[in-house]
Amino acid sequence: MDGKKLISPEFRLTIGDYMITSGMSVECISSKKSRLDWSRISLESSPEGLIPLEDNMPAVLELGYDDDFDELLNGYLRRTSEDSWKELIIKDDLKRLEEATIKGTFLECEPQDIIVYALMLAGIENYSLDQTKYPKKDKVVIKEMNSLKAIAEVGAIWNISKPYYFKNKVFRWGTAEEQNDIYILEEDETLMSLEKSGTMWKAEVIAIPWIHHSQEVMIRHTEYTGIVEVEEVKIQSDASSTKMFIWFRG
Repeated sequence: MDGKKLISPEFRLTIGDYMITSGMSVECISSKKSRLDWSRISLESSPEGLIPLEDNMPAVLELGYDDDFDELLNGYLRRTSEDSWKELIIKDDLKRLEEATIKGTFLECEPQDIIVYALMLAGIENYSLDQTKYPKKDKVVIKEMNSLKAIAEVGAIWNISKPYYFKNKVFRWGTAEEQNDIYILEEDETLMSLEKSGTMWKAEVIAIPWIHHSQEVMIRHTEYTGIVEVEEVKIQSDASSTKMFIWFRG
């Protein structure tokens, strides 16, 4: 853990050129299965008049200790006519894929050809795609749909299943970010509780902002010991506490 003293975590929310550091409760979920990272932030006082809240404003949510922060979510504010200042919804770049429309016919194509085109329509320039060679299709017709659904359609057409999501503003399809460190979560130290439901384990841990889904961590507990891949991360905070939960498969 590099000797970090994980006491009294702090949040920072940056919207456009403005930063909020207090007066908020946070729920942030990051999941390999759902692919979308998102957050619900409840504010104690209105930012209107101070921050011009608009749809698709860049928004970054961070968590850290003693000025050592890590991004929980880097995405965009959702604002509709029904949204209140009391609750802010932030989504990562999958929001851009949901809002981009694709329609076309692709000839002599591989899966990556269609995915790159779907990303281009959404304005996504940073991506890392698995380079496995799949049989080319003579003709693929993509009916009108959003780019996110088109990427799922590509998987169905070629009968392949690849995890895809954004990490650090990079779209990843079948690739993973290099991991240099493995965090150790130890019973009664950083690991507060552990329970199993079906094939999944749920662990409550102290708030460690540097742990994200699709990373490996070391679990040391009387019920389970081993290196596992994190499937989902959830962070909840209110005025009195900040809780973090991770899920993994045994």
